[in-house]
Amino acid sequence: MTTMIVEIRDKGDAKKIADALHLMRGVTKIAIHSEEPFERIPGLPYTQEERIAAIHRAEEDYAAGRFVTSDELRKKHPRI
Repeated sequence: MTTMIVEIRDKGDAKKIADALHLMRGVTKIAIHSEEPFERIPGLPYTQEERIAAIHRAEEDYAAGRFVTSDELRKKHPRI
């Protein structure tokens, strides 16, 4: 089996090219992947800058005593 990777700039063209490839002999599978394979979850750090900022905020919270251990959290909320 041989794998071929094709980079396409226009999403509309991707569908047309996939349809054309289906007509070719020997093609067994076609998969279209977008540039961003993972869905972004709102509110979670995404870029490296956002991740670094989140770490700095967590360090500041820890230094200021604004944190709860998981054991303390389980004692308050046993169902968690």
